[in-house]
Amino acid sequence: MNTIDFLSIASAICPERDCMVFEGKRQTFAQTSERINRLGNALAKLGIEKGDRIAIVQVNCPQYIESYYAAAKLGAILVPLNFRSKQDDLSYMMGNAEAKVLLVGDRYLNMARAMLSGLPSIKQCISMDTKQPDVLYYEDLVSSSSPEEVLAEIDDEDVTMLVYTAGTTGRAKGVPLKHSGFAS
Repeated sequence: MNTIDFLSIASAICPERDCMVFEGKRQTFAQTSERINRLGNALAKLGIEKGDRIAIVQVNCPQYIESYYAAAKLGAILVPLNFRSKQDDLSYMMGNAEAKVLLVGDRYLNMARAMLSGLPSIKQCISMDTKQPDVLYYEDLVSSSSPEEVLAEIDDEDVTMLVYTAGTTGRAKGVPLKHSGFAS
């Protein structure tokens, strides 16, 4: 079993049941699954493939969950970054992870812009909150992409997330987490 099963089983059994409730807005399993497939298809169009890394700097929100599952369905690896980290540390972690895409909330967008020129691996920056003139917009990607099921061949032992340690004794280190670790 891998983490994608958590969503697909619930979506098949109870599609109209609430999957998420955030700031008074409800989203069913069916709605969540569709948005995840749309985001997954959008990321695939941007060239994201199995094993690629997608960094995210954002506070808790439904799009965070959607981003994880969209990446997982592609076999990509989500790199959740601590939004409290300093710019130098974030830049190091994104470069170390060789992230191809950066998903970022508005409150971190100016810092992200300042880092992007020094991060050649990042091919696309996506604003998660509002439309911006110089980056892609999350909701535009979701609304313009296909809702068709996205699924790569994923093994339970594949890495699904790369989490960075606090780096209290030196630079932060990436810790790979596998689907099987979450499922067990």
